[in-house]
Amino acid sequence: MWWKLLIALAVDGFDLTFGRLLFPFPYSGEIIGTTIAMLLFGWKGIFYLLEAIDPTEQIDAFIPTATLIALAAMRDERARARA
Repeated sequence: MWWKLLIALAVDGFDLTFGRLLFPFPYSGEIIGTTIAMLLFGWKGIFYLLEAIDPTEQIDAFIPTATLIALAAMRDERARARA
């Protein structure tokens, strides 16, 4: 599961550094991020769409949404393994 966390970190890193360049294409970063998150984490990836709340694309880059989803998925996986 650690490799999924690395991909999530890369997605958030891209959003933080280059995500503002996608501003001329409204919500394209959110669509790309949500697609990747859903491929990695299933239905939990839909929470990446919360970044669409910020239409300016300025604030949402500082919230590592994909990483938070990855950490929650890792927690759930560990809980299932212990049960």
